[in-house]
Amino acid sequence: MFTLKDGSEVADKRLARIVQFDEKSRDYPIRATFTLGQRPRSYTWCCSQVLDQGAEGACVGFSMTHELIARPVAVKGIGATEAREIYFAAQCSDPWEGGAYPGASPFYEGTSVLAGVKILKQQGHIGGYKWAFGLNDLVMAVGHKGPAILGVPWYEGMFQPWSCGHIHVTGAKVGGHAILCIGVNVKHQTFTLHNSWGPGWGDNGRCKITWEDMDKLLHEQGEAVIPQGRLKVGG
Repeated sequence: MFTLKDGSEVADKRLARIVQFDEKSRDYPIRATFTLGQRPRSYTWCCSQVLDQGAEGACVGFSMTHELIARPVAVKGIGATEAREIYFAAQCSDPWEGGAYPGASPFYEGTSVLAGVKILKQQGHIGGYKWAFGLNDLVMAVGHKGPAILGVPWYEGMFQPWSCGHIHVTGAKVGGHAILCIGVNVKHQTFTLHNSWGPGWGDNGRCKITWEDMDKLLHEQGEAVIPQGRLKVGG
């Protein structure tokens, strides 16, 4: 087992998303941006790179960087270096001591999605961000607004997609992970996730998960944030 910054333990060091919520986030719901009568639609946002966080606990930084790389407004010329910079900056600003950055003491992996998305704003990549509070919000957000950065519990059945290409919420809970949701299929009631474990994982780094399983994860201290207003484009 590996101990993270907040004292929680994970079975795999890559699963270093730490739970952190702020009640003020309730004032920024993504549903407020939906138009009256707008209906769910199927859509997948292109993300041209599949990054690999290796054995590090930098999933927050890598999920944030995947969002920057993805459409609807793609930032060019960034990759693993920027992902680690976002991760380390988030660790420096989150409420727990230590980190994994050079010179950190004590040495700990992990940070929160909230800390990571704040760094995206501080670095001038986005103008703000809004939150999906529940499954319906996430379906509408990914279908109409753009990818969502997820912070979710991770189960044994999610380490490798099954033959159908899906991961499943089965087995024991082994930690928490930050991952990008790039697509939604209304007919089949699935989401497409873009992971940071390299192109050899899943279907070129991607997998699917059912709405039912995602709903379960969101109810277990899961979260989904949708960056708004890309401000910096280019390398």
